[in-house]
Amino acid sequence: MFIVPLVNVRTLSKDEYGFYRQFWLIYETIAPILILGFPRSLLYYLPRVDSREERSAFITQTVLFLSLGALIAVIAYAVMARTLGEGLGAAARAFYWRLSFYTFFMMVTDYMEMLFVAQQRPIAQSVYHASVWGLQAAVVIVASYASHDVSTVIWALAFFAMARFLFGLGYTHARYGLSLRYVSVESIKEQAAFAVPVGLAGIGLLLLTQTDKFIINTFLGREAFAVYSVGAFQLPLVGIIQTAIGSITFPLMAQFQKVGDYPAMLDLWRRSLLKTVVVFFPMFVFFEVTARPFITVMFTEEYADATPVFMVYMLLFLRSAVETGTIIQAFNRTKFLFVGFLIGFPVNVGLGILMLKLMGRIGVPLATLITLTVITVINLWYAARLLGSSLSDLFPTREITQRFAAALVPGTVMWVLYRWFPITNFYELAAAGLIYGGLYVLLCLRTRLVTMDDVRGLVSRGAV
Repeated sequence: MFIVPLVNVRTLSKDEYGFYRQFWLIYETIAPILILGFPRSLLYYLPRVDSREERSAFITQTVLFLSLGALIAVIAYAVMARTLGEGLGAAARAFYWRLSFYTFFMMVTDYMEMLFVAQQRPIAQSVYHASVWGLQAAVVIVASYASHDVSTVIWALAFFAMARFLFGLGYTHARYGLSLRYVSVESIKEQAAFAVPVGLAGIGLLLLTQTDKFIINTFLGREAFAVYSVGAFQLPLVGIIQTAIGSITFPLMAQFQKVGDYPAMLDLWRRSLLKTVVVFFPMFVFFEVTARPFITVMFTEEYADATPVFMVYMLLFLRSAVETGTIIQAFNRTKFLFVGFLIGFPVNVGLGILMLKLMGRIGVPLATLITLTVITVINLWYAARLLGSSLSDLFPTREITQRFAAALVPGTVMWVLYRWFPITNFYELAAAGLIYGGLYVLLCLRTRLVTMDDVRGLVSRGAV
């Protein structure tokens, strides 16, 4: 998926790439809202049930909930196409059927990775994840390179989603037996009672993180949105690391919370945080130092204006290393998360529009950074309170500072070298990454901030 935007900015015009990003903005906003927390609820329920019938009931209910959400999404797209003007309205009209097909097929099988994790089958989950997203990336790359036409690319995505849908339901039925026979009103209510609050909290966070894109799209137009989308580029390892650690820690958190072992929850969260920042800190420092050459080399000089946005997004990336939602969800206090995000959303919208007028395009992501940072601090405080500990116990300041310093020292060396030897092509960028990575690893091993046990933990099931 990392390669996809690198190809699209070279095969599609700015206007068409803006169209393509609008397609994703619509899907990535509507679909998560309607998915709620039903796929994630399988991580909570499947480890707690013993019989095949009970597992079948929860999985079947999840498929039914997701199917209903997908149908609502199709209706929402029709309303958007009829009521909105240019911008997202034009994209909804141009891609309506393809957007509807893609959304339905992808949403209904959104539970697949959670299914593998809940059944403690990490190898199968890894193979599925790599295969599905690798194939989708290949489909987009081939369609974009061959056609240079955004309409063809969207059709290719729709057919890919149908293939994933057929495989997902076929596999699930063969292994677990999808059937309405074991579904009951009681189990539906039980699952919904857990999934809806989790989903609502996720919706609040989604709206916060998507606000800047809607503001740019609305006030500055499609081509400006294309440039902004490049700056808002998400490093591929972010989702992988967060999903992997979150998928492991949440079931363990739920088990510890159930028996009241709060010290174990605190220790698990601290260890997962320290292992996360070992990867996040060096990525942040390196990309902040090489932000402009990264954008111009990977996305061409035409998108150089995206550099300041990318640098702010790296700060958002750094903030995302601190994930407090796992603790709060394990206590089933997701309403607190939802209320916080619900309050933060209008604040972020207002602040984003104000800072757009005062500072221009760069003010929009800065507003999101400010809002999310405040919410993160509040969530840290509340998580510490639930565990009966202090904020300083929850957030290991000394260890975090040491690890950031370990990333900053070779970053300073890179900054000096960059002034003498500017990066102008991909090979120089790759060489800079290898030099920085080598210096960082040597420093960490020398100071024992990272041990071989930590390295083994990062690449195995014992990541926490």
